[in-house]
Amino acid sequence: MNSIPDSLAIALQHQQAGHFFQAEQIYSQILQEQPNQVDALYLLGTLAHQSGKIEKAIAFYRQALAINPVASVHSNLGIALKQQGLWKEAIQHYQEAIALQPNSAQFHYNLGLVFQQLDNLEAAKDCYRQATVLQPNYALAYNNLGLVSLHLREIEAALTYYKTAIELQPDFAQAHQNLAEALLLIGDFELGFAEYEWRWQVFAPAELPNFATLPWDGSLLNGKTILLYAEQGLGDTFQFIRYASLVSDRGGQVIVACLPAQVELLKTVPDVEKVFALDEELPQFHTQAPLMSLPYLLGTTVETIPAEIPYIFPPLSHDFQLEGATDTKLKVGIVWAGNPGNRNDSKRTCGLQPFLPLLKMPALEFYSLQVGASSQELAKLPANIQVQDLSSYLHNFNDTAAAIAQLDLVLTIDTSVAHLAGAMGKPTWVVLPFIPDWRWLLHREDSPWYPNMRLFRQESLGDWSGVFAKVAQEILKYEG
Repeated sequence: MNSIPDSLAIALQHQQAGHFFQAEQIYSQILQEQPNQVDALYLLGTLAHQSGKIEKAIAFYRQALAINPVASVHSNLGIALKQQGLWKEAIQHYQEAIALQPNSAQFHYNLGLVFQQLDNLEAAKDCYRQATVLQPNYALAYNNLGLVSLHLREIEAALTYYKTAIELQPDFAQAHQNLAEALLLIGDFELGFAEYEWRWQVFAPAELPNFATLPWDGSLLNGKTILLYAEQGLGDTFQFIRYASLVSDRGGQVIVACLPAQVELLKTVPDVEKVFALDEELPQFHTQAPLMSLPYLLGTTVETIPAEIPYIFPPLSHDFQLEGATDTKLKVGIVWAGNPGNRNDSKRTCGLQPFLPLLKMPALEFYSLQVGASSQELAKLPANIQVQDLSSYLHNFNDTAAAIAQLDLVLTIDTSVAHLAGAMGKPTWVVLPFIPDWRWLLHREDSPWYPNMRLFRQESLGDWSGVFAKVAQEILKYEG
């Protein structure tokens, strides 16, 4: 029989090699002989953690800590509790780890992650700063300092932190991507769109076709066929399909590949020859480019954004007509929730509640353009508030475009409907969080992407009531 240290070493070798069953058998045998063997308990916890059995890992970590409070076990327990959304307990165990081992940059960084998740940004910033003091080459901590600073609207500090992270780790793709978005947010399109090409190293979608043809470099096309393809969200496609005309001006025959829900509508875009779904067989083409690389390839600045509106058009005929009271002053379409899969959705989505003061205003008829589960929030409205729910009619973007065409105004969060309404030339008001997505820039009440658009911004983090108070003032004055 091996000694316990030897058995632990053998089990750990199995664990590191991915032989989890063999490792678990040895750890369990050790604990049968010595139930309080703290190293075996801890390593069983890490094994369960690696296997995705978080509750089991937490139980083993707690057992190990009851015997011997070790910093690394507190830290691992904090990680597991964070994964379970048990934020308060996670913070407590990270702090215990730091108390036992105050010079660990990793422990300070981990605590910062929890504070950042809870939007306690100042506390997160303090943790990340301490991590960089203890480990000056800690690129991850500098990157997260940039993220936190950006969301505090400390833009210059964020840029400096991102650049430091890249200096320390030149191939740090996420830091390049974050730097790109910060530069674009302040309107530095020349550097921003160049850095934005790093996005392919961060979140290149797996479902995109693997093209055999060379990517386009922006040069003259001389009659060649070029494929422009969608790569990210639905709103991104609506925004950047405007570049089809500029690509056509370079002498190209433009074909487009996009998500199936957008195919029919994008056929209305000028200078697009044909439109296909990304998942169908494509015809032959000479070169290709992702839609969101076109501003980089064509040298777009804030001043040269192609903004000839409209460039998307509603279907010529449709099955439904919007109805309103005879004394209706304005027909207003509303959207209050985005795609929950978007990484910034919790900040951009305001919910239906902030709309309530508007919904009580006389001579306004409201129509919900909201689709998905969030449309069910309408059922919770007070009986004296009426919003026409269009969700049962909105099966695709052709339907949404047909509805938008019949409205006087669209009032929406930052989501695909904002870009569709903007591209159609419909007067569109967009409510934005304190730090918006980069395409809305900072401070402006208008958008250089959409001349028909007004922007209403949070003046402090999370303050939607102030945004909608301003909307209410303006809608009373709105003449269309």
